[in-house]
Amino acid sequence: MDALQDTLYPAYLWAQQWQMLLAGVLVVVAALIVARATLKAAEINSASRSRSDARERSDLRQSARPAGASAVSTELIGTLEQLRSMIRSALASLTLTSEKENGPAYFLCQRIAHLRLERFALPQNAAKSAHELRAALSEQLESLRQHLKKDGSPTEISQILVQLNANARNLANILAPAPVKRQQSDAG
Repeated sequence: MDALQDTLYPAYLWAQQWQMLLAGVLVVVAALIVARATLKAAEINSASRSRSDARERSDLRQSARPAGASAVSTELIGTLEQLRSMIRSALASLTLTSEKENGPAYFLCQRIAHLRLERFALPQNAAKSAHELRAALSEQLESLRQHLKKDGSPTEISQILVQLNANARNLANILAPAPVKRQQSDAG
C-alpha cells in the first residue's frame, strides 16, 4: 500500500503544479470537438437541403409558380403577419380609460390605419375568396381610419380590430403555400 502511495504522490504533485495548464489544454480540446461537430452538422444539413431541392426540382407533379408571384405572395403574407401582430398589441393595450392621443393603443391604431395593402398585388391564381377577403380588409382599414378621425369609442375600434385580425389570418392562410405532402411508395 505504501508503494502505491509513493508512486501516486509524485503524479499528484505534478498535476497540482500544472493544474492551470492542464485545464487550458482540456478547454482547447473540448472547443475543437465542438467545432468539429458543428462543421459536421452543417455539412449534413446542407447535403440534405441540396438533396431535397433536387428532389423538388425533379418532381414534375408539382405546379410551377412564377418567381414574381411567389415573392409578392410571401411579402404580402409577411405584411399580414405584421398587421396581425400590431392588432394584437393594440387590443392588449386598448382599455376604456386609455388616453386618446398619447396612448400606446392610439399609436398602434394609427400605424395599422397607415398600412396600405394596395401596394401588394394578389397572385394571379389567387382564389375568389382571397380577393373578397382583401376587399374586406381594405374596407375595414378605411373604417378604422374614419373611427380614428372622429375619435370613435374604444369598443367600436376594438370590434374593427378583431374583424381585421380574423380576416388577415384567413387571407394569410389562403395565400400560404400548402405543405408538400410526401407520397409513400408501395413496398410490397
